[in-house]
Order: sequence, then C-alpha cells, then structure tokens
Amino acid sequence: MEIEIYLQSFFILAFAHFLALISPGVDFFIIINSTIKNGKRAGIIVAFGIAIANLVYILLALFGIMFIKDNLFIFNFLKLSGCVYLFYISYYLFKSKRKNLFENVSKNRKVDNHLSSFFKGFLSAILNPKNFIFYFSMFSITFQNNTPFFIQTIYGLWMFFAVLIWDVFIVYILNLKKIKQLFNRYIYLIEKISAVFLTFVALMIIYKI
Repeated sequence: MEIEIYLQSFFILAFAHFLALISPGVDFFIIINSTIKNGKRAGIIVAFGIAIANLVYILLALFGIMFIKDNLFIFNFLKLSGCVYLFYISYYLFKSKRKNLFENVSKNRKVDNHLSSFFKGFLSAILNPKNFIFYFSMFSITFQNNTPFFIQTIYGLWMFFAVLIWDVFIVYILNLKKIKQLFNRYIYLIEKISAVFLTFVALMIIYKI
C-alpha cells in the first residue's frame, strides 16, 4: 500500500517537474546562447553548471522538509503555499503568448573556457530564487510526513538527472533543424497543457488537505 502511495507521489512529482522543466525559462535561453556562440561542448558544460545549482536547491529543499515534516500544521501550511505557487506558475503559462524561441540569438562565435561556461550555467540557476521555491513547493506537496529518507533521496536524484538530461538534450537539438522546428511549433501548446496539469495537481492537494 505504501509503495502505491510513493509511486503516485513520484508520478505527480516527476511529471509536474518535467512540465515545468520544458517550459522555457532563463536557463533555457542561456543554454541556447552558449551553444550557438561557443559550440556544443560549451553548451553541455553550461548544462552541467545549471544541473549542479539545481542539485544545491534540491538538497536544501529536501533537508528543509525533513526538519518540519513532523509538525502537521506547518507541513500542511507549506503544502497550501506550494499549491499557491503552482497556481502562480500555471497563470503565467496560461498567459504566455506564441514566440520564436530561437530568434534574436547572437551567432557571433567566441571562445569561453570550461570554467567560465560552467559558472555561467551555475550562476544563472543559483541566482534564480524561483528554483528553490519550486523544489520546496514540490517536495512539500508530494511528501507525506512518514516518507522515508531513502524515497526522498530517489525523488531528489530523479529531478537532478531530469534537469541535466533535458538541458543536454536542448544542446543537441540545436543541431537538428527538424526537431528544433517541432519544439518551436508546439511549445505554446505544451505550456497550456502544463498549466492545466499543474492547476489540477494543486487542486487535488488542496482537496486532500
């Protein structure tokens, strides 16, 4: 029975995280710019920097939840706060307009060293407080107060590797014209679907509380 609950929570966490991940943000455009300006290797290193910064926030959120999960009032308050944040994300996804993701990107080649590329990605993600808010919200929504640390760790590792693999994938599709065109064409629809799903998740959690 507990396994079913953990799997259900994992599905909600993983799917909501993925939908938020594929909705273009600051990190997405930094990867595009770095890859086009400095090449595939630089783009991959930027992606690693972004993933490591996300891992820092994942760990902070994970240990933060561990400290308060035994206090039911605070835990439920955080769940409600997380739902409010999901409504906030959904609102901006609903509001977003059609756009060309790959326009206005400079193609002037220049050389960045590996350390510079890494910190470009790391600082982009670590200086964005929305990343921590998102992870803390998702953990507070999907964790139960008796969720074992082992299960929590699996959730955290999944999200770290999801960020890394997705960002590296973005680097590679920049060299594939057809895939880039498909992504550019359907991102508007993806954002709307993401908004509907995240709203549904928030409403479901509020109902359970």
